[in-house]
Amino acid sequence: MVVIYAGARSVLLTAGADRISTVADQVERELQTLSANPFGAVSARTALADQTFIDGFSGSGLFIEAFNQYGRPIGKSTNLGTSDLPTSLDQSWKPRTAFEDGTWGFASTPAGRLLVNSLSVHNGKNVEATVEIAESLSGMDAILTGFRNFLLLGLIVALAFIIVASVSLARAALGPIGEITRAANEISGEDLAKRLNWTGRPDELGALAQTFDEMLARLEAAFARERRFIADASHELKTPLTVINANAQMLARWAGRDPKVMGEALSTIEAESATMARVINAMLTLAKTDNPEALTFETVDLNRLVCEVGTAQQLNARAKGLALELAVDPEREANVRGEPGLLRQLVSNLTENAIKFTDAGAVRLALSQRDGCVDLTVHDSGRGIPREALPHIFERFYRADPARSRHIEGTGLGLAVVNNIVRVHGGSLSVVSELGAGTTFTVELPVEGPFSAPPPAN
Repeated sequence: MVVIYAGARSVLLTAGADRISTVADQVERELQTLSANPFGAVSARTALADQTFIDGFSGSGLFIEAFNQYGRPIGKSTNLGTSDLPTSLDQSWKPRTAFEDGTWGFASTPAGRLLVNSLSVHNGKNVEATVEIAESLSGMDAILTGFRNFLLLGLIVALAFIIVASVSLARAALGPIGEITRAANEISGEDLAKRLNWTGRPDELGALAQTFDEMLARLEAAFARERRFIADASHELKTPLTVINANAQMLARWAGRDPKVMGEALSTIEAESATMARVINAMLTLAKTDNPEALTFETVDLNRLVCEVGTAQQLNARAKGLALELAVDPEREANVRGEPGLLRQLVSNLTENAIKFTDAGAVRLALSQRDGCVDLTVHDSGRGIPREALPHIFERFYRADPARSRHIEGTGLGLAVVNNIVRVHGGSLSVVSELGAGTTFTVELPVEGPFSAPPPAN
């Protein structure tokens, strides 16, 4: 605002100075003409003493007065009346125009402030007279006062607008954040159903709100899984503990009198203890894979590992009258990056699962290469999995046929463990199954190092 005001003042002063300079130039040219008149030269002092001559150059708000070399008035314009122009200036000033002759400055009079240009008229080398031409600044001051008031009003309005806009923007920016904060404070481990449900907001806060809702959905799903897992684990461990307790009480009462009772009780306790151990080991593996940062990875030859697991499971397969086929070549490497114990458990769980749910036929383990990955395929000729059960088979403690599963040894955690192991190794797991035609599990793991697939088995 100060710069604008100063610029406007400079423009108005320059316009006044141009008017004064124009009149001064006219006076100077007229004096030169009179002094050079061949029919009778008139001196500058004589011409300036003629009021008619001076009034010919004065006008509204423009005053002229002439002084001799001693500073005494010799003539002035009629519009000055009885007043005289001041011979001394309050403040010197230099206009930014082509007319810079004489002395410029400001003077204060009872009639108001004046812009004055004082010019010396020479006769040869001597100063014959001094002419002062003054412009009243009353009009300019009035314009500047109005302009200043306008600028101040504009500044006040602008500041008020800025304040209102800032408050509105602050509320618009901080209001949603406050809403998110309140929503976060309302969330507890018992109630994760709170959602912001902001739609149609494409800005960063809308993206934040959407991310917040998605995070809550994931947390709610995770909490639900954990609650279900705890409930299922409690249920799975409760049964063997009850059986062990009952048999321990029976041993205390009857073992000394009936060796047969002792044998049956000890056998039952051993079986239920093994079941508990399997559940606990599976739960420990799940907890281990839930924290992959704590795992130590190294290069593992998947060919050799599959051969070792297949050889170890041959006895179980033969006990059920099944053929266990291995389509791998132990002499060729299929290196992957992983945790050896977890990878062995992955292959063992899939193989044991295939043998467990196959009544006749064969189980086949095979390795193949596809797009820089190793594919482990476990196929069985078992009873298959119902289509509606396929989306749930990797859930913890899920059993496709709970009634029949009671007669089959297992924890209900095997495929959940497999799924977690594949996930922490950066792989993928898929299943294809048809009732009565068997099931095929395929694990895809990133390959590390050269790999060549063996020829198809006959």
